[in-house]
Amino acid sequence: MRKVIMGSMNQQLAYKLLAAFLVFTMLGSVFAYFFTGPRDDTTQETNTPDTDLGKYDPGLWTVNEPFYSISDSLKMTPPGAEVAYYVDLESMTPQMIQWTRSESTMIGGLIQEVDTKLYKSNATKLYYAGIREGNNNSLLLLSTMATPNNDFDYIVLPDTNILVRQEQDLFGMYNIMGTPAIFAQPQTAVNVLEIIYGQNKTNTSYDQYEGLISKVEPAPFQIVNSNITFARQFYFGIGIVNGSYERTTAYLDANSTVLRKLDQSKVNSTQKGFEQYQVNQSGNYTIVKIISPELFTVLNEETS
Repeated sequence: MRKVIMGSMNQQLAYKLLAAFLVFTMLGSVFAYFFTGPRDDTTQETNTPDTDLGKYDPGLWTVNEPFYSISDSLKMTPPGAEVAYYVDLESMTPQMIQWTRSESTMIGGLIQEVDTKLYKSNATKLYYAGIREGNNNSLLLLSTMATPNNDFDYIVLPDTNILVRQEQDLFGMYNIMGTPAIFAQPQTAVNVLEIIYGQNKTNTSYDQYEGLISKVEPAPFQIVNSNITFARQFYFGIGIVNGSYERTTAYLDANSTVLRKLDQSKVNSTQKGFEQYQVNQSGNYTIVKIISPELFTVLNEETS
């Protein structure tokens, strides 16, 4: 059961928050006027005092959840994450930051969008999940930034101090200020708040990956994926150990081709420049840990 993060957030207030957010969802087109419609200074001051917030006000950034690994992030994610990325740029070497931000990674372009358009501040940690439940697809973006910024028009949800903005130029996505900031479709945003502030046990995407995640250590760059052909689930992580780069890959029910390739790769690992090359089995899980002083040596080693 998730604990309530803010000490003053009791069950009644949590229900008010969710009810207010649901009302906000249904009346999105009405509130959108205050975000994008024309208005003069008098109208803004008189009718929408909560949206004239000026620069960063830490008192309004009340969402506050652990955000130190992909495990923490999955615990805030509604069920159905097919793929999820987590990056902690503050814990990376300059070379690793450059690679993470480059076009060679899916997450690199997303970081650029967050920095230059969405929050106009350098991201320090970022998480992205693609979620599928039945025929419904959604996404969740969580992030922290070097200089928190809410110098936009936001609305404070009634009976709460949760700061929300509907992004009309981004298909009506919702932005909820906090640590981390939450960016998602309306219903997904509601589901995240239910997970964070709910008084009862709520299912999350962590539940589906718990077995896999329990086999690995947190790292500055992490991926989980269940939309693959070579295993039921796959994990990829890059970290720093004593100045060298450590890559961990983990598989749930890896197919025979992958297992054969892993065994073959281990045989000549020293010649390829690896300080360590371990392949271990734990029930249906296969965990591979390789270490090299060269980042691209561990990055270029085959995973499937």
